[in-house]
Amino acid sequence: MKSTVFWALIVLNAALLLSFVWRVMPDNAARAQQRGAATPARAGDYLVINAEVSGGSNGILVVLDQTNVQLSAIAYDDSNHKVEPMGKIDLRQALQGGTPARGRAGARTGY
Repeated sequence: MKSTVFWALIVLNAALLLSFVWRVMPDNAARAQQRGAATPARAGDYLVINAEVSGGSNGILVVLDQTNVQLSAIAYDDSNHKVEPMGKIDLRQALQGGTPARGRAGARTGY
């Protein structure tokens, strides 16, 4: 009888210890990174377009970041089995020198 009660108490204590450790351990939930001084602003709205390059055997992915107004591209080099990112283009700066359409006031142009 004493042996049965002794082992029952050991099992109960082990269960209590396990439940305590379970409560103390931090959960493994994914959380978004908090924006602060150390982390840059998060890029958001993307438009990805696949395209063919004339003179090239591989296609590219053109990536338009609509939040930061930047254009970039990604190509896959099949012979080296590598993904090659291309530089970013700031579209605000690139399109700043555009000329406005000419025509009568209120008239539709470009048709």
